[in-house]
Amino acid sequence: MVAITSPHHWKRRPRQGGAGAERAHSPSGIGRFGPRRVLSALLAALQAMVDAQGLLPEPDPARVRTMLIEIGELDPAAPPQERRRALAAFQRASGLADDGVADGRTVSMLSRAWRERREMHALGVDPG
Repeated sequence: MVAITSPHHWKRRPRQGGAGAERAHSPSGIGRFGPRRVLSALLAALQAMVDAQGLLPEPDPARVRTMLIEIGELDPAAPPQERRRALAAFQRASGLADDGVADGRTVSMLSRAWRERREMHALGVDPG
């Protein structure tokens, strides 16, 4: 029979110094920064990227135009310059800042409206 022992640094060390003492190192290699703390920091950074205005580039204008046409916000025969006006109208109707720029929140709302419209059409329901 073979005895398996854990490495010395995995063993719990007794706390010294009361409530403010540091934890013993975990076998994950993260040390006193546990997985929850690391995940929390990563999520905060991701949220900051999503909330930042102008950080993400505007998506393909042709794709935005296609979605606006399919949800009924833009006439298919409209010139390309009308995309910005139609996007501003969609933003206004969705409660967003109506600047006509396809930022992250706008594209998210536009994609949601486009998906809902397609699902209704697939079910044979005319969304109007």
